[in-house]
Amino acid sequence: MRQRSRDGSGRGAGLGPGCGADVTNGVAAAAAAAIAPAPVADVPVGAPAVVARVRTVTVVAKPGSCIACGTCVDTCPRCAITLEKTAVIDPRLCNGCGMCVEDCSYGALALAEV
Repeated sequence: MRQRSRDGSGRGAGLGPGCGADVTNGVAAAAAAAIAPAPVADVPVGAPAVVARVRTVTVVAKPGSCIACGTCVDTCPRCAITLEKTAVIDPRLCNGCGMCVEDCSYGALALAEV
């Protein structure tokens, strides 16, 4: 079992999936894609417009239940959760997937309507 940092830095001993080296690799791939010409698609004249999905849920922390174990930090694929005295969710990064809610053994996280 991995040891988690309790130094108040807001990070566990390891970064969650999608963080750290994965981000560096993603930046390199994005830079390479920015240099390449964008593909051109033939769109029929009568094609319907694409509607963007709007996020309707977000994750909220319940400080009274959180013991700062770091499970949510390790689980979050968007690196949207940090640990202070309790879990803190960055609403700009959280997409409301709920993975952290499912993995929290203490019921300290919940999905809420936006």
